[in-house]
Amino acid sequence: DDSTWQLLIAFLVQALRPKGPYPILVVNGEQGSAKTTLVRMLRSLADPHLADCRSQPRDERDLMIATRSGWMIALDNLSYIPSWLSDALCRLSTGGALGTRTLYTDEDETLFLAQRPVILNGITELATRGDLLDRSIMINFPNISEGHRRTEKQLWEEFESARSGILGGLLDAVSGAMANVGSVRMDTLPRMADFAQWATAAESSLGWPDGSIMRVYGDNR
Repeated sequence: DDSTWQLLIAFLVQALRPKGPYPILVVNGEQGSAKTTLVRMLRSLADPHLADCRSQPRDERDLMIATRSGWMIALDNLSYIPSWLSDALCRLSTGGALGTRTLYTDEDETLFLAQRPVILNGITELATRGDLLDRSIMINFPNISEGHRRTEKQLWEEFESARSGILGGLLDAVSGAMANVGSVRMDTLPRMADFAQWATAAESSLGWPDGSIMRVYGDNR
């Protein structure tokens, strides 16, 4: 629907910003609702990568290593989010460090410091802890009926033909946000205040009415 569309665009415009904090996009939906396809499309716009979707990392170290090889972290087909991963994703969203013992040493420490946009998808409700929910944009995809299904070949061919134009529109929005962000004044600020301010600054370039993204984001929260 229109509200979900605005949230997806706002997420991408923020993901193309070199500095966060970044909201965590949580995509829920039944089997056959094209969750993984959506994630691949979003990542191909902000961070094209051979491994566009990853499985759940084994530990925090693996998660932080993944940030070295890509800008966006996209975790696919999750069944649940354990407490340690929920905490690590919160640090990744707003910026945080992880210190681990350097391999093959007893005293040396390796520090990982990262701040990244994150996408999660799964069938079950994934974000259940308050701190993760507080940083998340939650969207739910309905199942696609048989009469509305398309082949992946056809879908990706059409997407690839449109991708440069979509990216150009997103970059126009980023440019508009850069020009306007210093003049944005908001009566109240939500938890992800930098994201809210940046998305509001991009509204005019996206052709959205003033204040519309905050209304949609507020309803989502």
